[in-house]
Amino acid sequence: MSTATPEQQRALLELERVDARLRRIAARIAELQADPEVAAALQLRARAIATAKELEAGEQEIRGRLDAAEQKVARVQASIEKDRRRLEQGGSAKDLMGLQHEIDTRTRQLGEAEEAELEIMQELDDAVDHRARITPRLKEADAEARRRVAARDEEGRTLTAERGGLTGARAAAAEGVGHPGLLARYERIRTGRGTERPAAAELRGTACGSCGTALSPTDAAAFRAAAPDEVLTCPECGVILVRS
Repeated sequence: MSTATPEQQRALLELERVDARLRRIAARIAELQADPEVAAALQLRARAIATAKELEAGEQEIRGRLDAAEQKVARVQASIEKDRRRLEQGGSAKDLMGLQHEIDTRTRQLGEAEEAELEIMQELDDAVDHRARITPRLKEADAEARRRVAARDEEGRTLTAERGGLTGARAAAAEGVGHPGLLARYERIRTGRGTERPAAAELRGTACGSCGTALSPTDAAAFRAAAPDEVLTCPECGVILVRS
């Protein structure tokens, strides 16, 4: 049976208060790091970026085809103008008929090339319009993800700073217990199950202030009969119970 003065036992409550806040901070930081809403926003942003790149690449591909179509129209026009100049210069009937046939052929090719050029121009206009309509939504997805990440990081920095400040407070609270054996017992309870948990709580009537379990009549009678310096523990959760 371990003993400690009532004052030393009550000092554990201040240490537990600091440790409880540290546990909440650690839990909240873990929640922030795994926040599903942030993860979803980042996934949406990634898809938005991919979509924006696809739209830009699609536009560039169409512009490339339009440039090629314009060059083809220019080449056919230049060929027609060349043949017309040759036709105006005159020549044998056979040569002139050949030139006229070539001009007629090129003229049909020009019409086809211009029609293809117009189709590509319309395709480009449609692509530009589509990009203009969808870009605001893509930008909003990016902005929303940035807002959520910034809020998460800001809260994380605040919690980390608070945790750093509590380091000194915990050291002072641990020193304030003034009983190495009692402190060691507290630490064994706090970390003994592989994860940090409450190690001290106030006895509230006949109930544990940590797990809330009410003492059995036998345990309640034993607690009432215990000496003030006897260190009591909850039969259910094992925390040190401090009498007020």
